[in-house]
Amino acid sequence: MPQSATGPRVLIVEDQLSVGMHLAGIVEDCGCRPVGPACTVTTALPLALGEPLDAALLDIYLIDQRVEPVAGVLQRRGIPFGFVTAYARDSLPLAFRMRPYLGKPFTDHEVRALVAALTGQPATLAAAPVPLP
Repeated sequence: MPQSATGPRVLIVEDQLSVGMHLAGIVEDCGCRPVGPACTVTTALPLALGEPLDAALLDIYLIDQRVEPVAGVLQRRGIPFGFVTAYARDSLPLAFRMRPYLGKPFTDHEVRALVAALTGQPATLAAAPVPLP
């Protein structure tokens, strides 16, 4: 997959590596640059704190703990983020329940639309078909 050198940077925080890599591919298809995937809060926090980011996709539960510390950092930095998770929206703390939410299983189109909404990318990129291998 071609990687954009100039597109928005999107942090991916997902503990299932195959799902994280799939999300990274979709992010690239949207003309963005994936940061991660980070599989734990321990690895995601330094990225959330120090990387130049334009948006983020977060799972709720990771290998080592819930993702709230990462979400809190992103919120304080003013970085748009949404949740892509198998857990129900009511699993989120009240402070994050109004954030964009996408339940698993998801379609590539749904993720492209979420990335477009978070990054302000043109909606046409969100609807672009994913090439088959």
